[in-house]
Amino acid sequence: MDTTKLTTVISLLIALSIASERLVDIIKGLIPWLNQPRLRPAEEGWRKAALQVLAVIAGVTTAWLASAAIPKGVGIPDDWTKAKDLKAAEAESRQIEARAKRATLPKHGR
Repeated sequence: MDTTKLTTVISLLIALSIASERLVDIIKGLIPWLNQPRLRPAEEGWRKAALQVLAVIAGVTTAWLASAAIPKGVGIPDDWTKAKDLKAAEAESRQIEARAKRATLPKHGR
């Protein structure tokens, strides 16, 4: 990966992270129960769990909304699951196995 793509991916991840965190803060401001720490440990545990779930949902939503703005060629390639790559890997594996068998066969006449 060249440095331009790496810089783009890192910048994108930072921007998505900040946007997701802002979304969580906005929702916390709208729901006072999420914004105020609880005195009882059980209630605080539920509040923290709800915040974690909210953070996951906010992250997925933010990434989905931003997907149209993400340039092609950044991140996971479109063709990373193509079957031809799998077939090529299987053929290479068979060739390696055949070479290994030839190397371990006993030599006749020696």
